[in-house]
Amino acid sequence: MSSTMRLFEFQENAANQIVEAAADWVHYYAEDGPLILGKTPIPFIGHLKAVTGAGKTPILAKIVADLGPSIVLWTSKSSAVADQTYRNLQGKYAHLLPAGTRIVRERPSKSEWEELLEATTGLTIWVTTVGSWNEVEYAASEGSETARLNMHRPHTDWGGDRSPWDQLRNEPQRPLWIVYDESHNQTSTQLEQLIGLRPVGFLLASATPPSGGQFDRFAEVVEGDDRAREIAARARYHVSTRDVVENELLKHTIMVENFDSDPDQLLDSAVALHKELTQAATAEGASITPKALYIVERSNPTKDEVISRPVAIWEHLRARGVPAEEIAIYTQTKIVPDDAVRVSSLAELQPHHTHIICNRALQEGWDDPEAYIEYFDDESNSYIRIAQVIGRALRQPGARHYEDDRLNTSTLFVRVPNRTFEGIVDGLKAELALYAIDETNPGANPSIRIKTRKQPLPDVPLKTDLPVVLSLPQYVLGEAELEGEKTKIQAMSRQMFAEEHLLARGRKSIQKISLRGEDDSTRYEQIAASMRRKNGEYLRRRVQLRARHCAHLLEPELFTGPAFDQWACSGSAAQSLLSDRADAIAEAFENTVELVINKIHGEETWTPAAHTPSVDKYYSFENAIHSRYAQNQFNTEELEFAKALDSLGRGVWMRNPTRGDGYGVLLPVKVGSSNTFYPDFLWWVDGECFAIDPTGKHILEEKVRGKLLTIDRPRIALLTRGKVSRDFHSLSDTDGYTLVRPRKNRSAAPEYFSTISDALLRLAPDPTLETS
Repeated sequence: MSSTMRLFEFQENAANQIVEAAADWVHYYAEDGPLILGKTPIPFIGHLKAVTGAGKTPILAKIVADLGPSIVLWTSKSSAVADQTYRNLQGKYAHLLPAGTRIVRERPSKSEWEELLEATTGLTIWVTTVGSWNEVEYAASEGSETARLNMHRPHTDWGGDRSPWDQLRNEPQRPLWIVYDESHNQTSTQLEQLIGLRPVGFLLASATPPSGGQFDRFAEVVEGDDRAREIAARARYHVSTRDVVENELLKHTIMVENFDSDPDQLLDSAVALHKELTQAATAEGASITPKALYIVERSNPTKDEVISRPVAIWEHLRARGVPAEEIAIYTQTKIVPDDAVRVSSLAELQPHHTHIICNRALQEGWDDPEAYIEYFDDESNSYIRIAQVIGRALRQPGARHYEDDRLNTSTLFVRVPNRTFEGIVDGLKAELALYAIDETNPGANPSIRIKTRKQPLPDVPLKTDLPVVLSLPQYVLGEAELEGEKTKIQAMSRQMFAEEHLLARGRKSIQKISLRGEDDSTRYEQIAASMRRKNGEYLRRRVQLRARHCAHLLEPELFTGPAFDQWACSGSAAQSLLSDRADAIAEAFENTVELVINKIHGEETWTPAAHTPSVDKYYSFENAIHSRYAQNQFNTEELEFAKALDSLGRGVWMRNPTRGDGYGVLLPVKVGSSNTFYPDFLWWVDGECFAIDPTGKHILEEKVRGKLLTIDRPRIALLTRGKVSRDFHSLSDTDGYTLVRPRKNRSAAPEYFSTISDALLRLAPDPTLETS
């Protein structure tokens, strides 16, 4: 909507009906005197019920514009919603308001406050958060910033010893109206505080009407008065969701995808769908950038978790090729990767942040129609948390529907036990009745369709009568020689850093920058303080980023001590020394740790499971241990390899899934964001099993290559397209393939072949063929 936007017809109808009802209510007061509950005049209560994306703010703006000279206390629980409202009323909706409308935010200046109270003409809109006037939050936050702003506390620059709240109740020269946006967050206690201001009326925007306390008693009085009852009925307006959808302001389908499986499968599906949507937008020439939201329940790890879920999701996205700059972490996670993009407010989100890891803070106040995907991280038995954030992915970008229906659909990825999924969906439909059905015509088709994939696709079982035993040994990382490094850590923890070593380099140049007219030195100290991290935690995190398994072998007490309790700035000499120490620890671990067979009972071996597809399109194979695999299990090169392997007609093979039920070997050295090696294929032939990775990403990793090739079973084989140099330092982009395999009594060396089949036959020669 532009600054010269016109309201849609349904928006005009909503605004006009409520304004007319309000005018009638005021007139009714003037003629016959107000309805009274005890000594309290019953205010007008306008209730706007509309789906997210229907344009509640412009409707409310149009209503207050027609109220005549007034003071409007426009409030919302969310500061993000309040900030957005303030910007929009000054910007794209300003033309809906009378000329000269004054809009103030949270804490007016002395002159603004005096004008608000003393003016007799014009419209003043005061945009606030609930926390600025809620007595309960004020009492709980005494001494905090919230308390400083609270209207129940006297402020010398707001009128001396009388609180702004008391002045607002007694001194205004214009009628007071209350707009409560997102008012489903309201409590009866909050509403009764607002009633204490004796407003002429309320304008409430929510999915449910106000209830509880005095509002229930008001309703009883109104119900007993014929004229008041009739006006009250017109004061309630439900915007038909069908109108919103038909005007193309919303996506018309909600797809609920349920997986009773590992969360990585959902993440993979979300990433794959995001890629599809991006390609679909490009193909249609749509100037939109689809976004995916990843909603977590906890920002920081529990005692049983090594890393937080936001970081785990970030690492998974990176492993799937999502650039770090496209991922934003909007949670209170204390420790994030160094190259992760972190935002602390909705305003910091940028258009290039197409993957947003967040918690339910995005429930309100975030208005981006390009949000198409919502992934819910934890398994849920309740629809409530899903329903709370679904509105973030309903708005339609460009206010127009596209030919490709995927661009008109929001998709939710959830993990719900199959036995409860029907109940979850029924609850979602009930909770989202505002979205899903048209209450003015309940028998009509849903305005927004809710589609589900409620049952996973059937598993593809192992073939019967397989000729070989398929079990493989499980490996773990054994002990490493770290005593020397531990001693150095302990010594480092006792040597306090000088203050200049804790500060970032370039302090003087930073001091020369003046931001917002603040004192340079003070400003610098604030920035520096906010960028500091605790030395012990920084060191532990650096070790973990370099070698997660190494961090497991180090006791938490190692990271305590006087020097480790100090805080250092990013880029400081202290952090440089800590980073060097972390590298030394990881280096010692990588050089001395060995892969050993797992001796824990029940975890000694691994056996293949049924293939669990996530799409219903397959490739069939003759010699695989499963009759078919889902097509999304292969990229172009992997499919080429699978066909070559299958065509040999020797032994049996399988496409090894990544994580979940797949076969993995822990890595002593982190490769990319992975700490585990999952070979793409397992091939049982001639009494051997080969674990083959045709993507070749480990070939140039000397330490990884060396460790993996020491395993007896399965025998690791690394293959990559192109020709690797004899010293493993470079890879030329030529036709053919390079194979690296373990060889008895000889060090591994790259071998070059013109075809995949030739490389496979080197691993397991076919005795029926003549070979040179």
